[in-house]
Amino acid sequence: MNTINLGDFRLDFQAHFMKLKINQGGHFDSSSFQNCLDLKAEIYGHRKLGLLLTNEEERDYSIDPSFLIKDKLLLEDNFKWIIVVSNKSPDYKNYEYFKRLTSIPCKFVTNFKEVADNEQCCMHTM
Repeated sequence: MNTINLGDFRLDFQAHFMKLKINQGGHFDSSSFQNCLDLKAEIYGHRKLGLLLTNEEERDYSIDPSFLIKDKLLLEDNFKWIIVVSNKSPDYKNYEYFKRLTSIPCKFVTNFKEVADNEQCCMHTM
């Protein structure tokens, strides 16, 4: 696995998906998302991938959900599916909001066991 730490967040690059994890005290917004897209283009080209968004229970971070609207078309052009792994209420609210706005298959789970349970959903879109 190749990992790049960009200060506020880090990206892990897998064969068919990217894993984004926001670091302690980090902030994720439209500028952060653009950084992710730039790195995705460098590594994968224009191929559509899955996106796994995760956090750690005790981490304190913030997300500006306006990027979900502003960059909606970029998300849809670059990602086949999105899975959010979190047990935080604000993350679930952002997920519910985004899920209504996009055609990308989305899942929200509270732990990685549930990601494994949803693996078939992800495999169909690789």
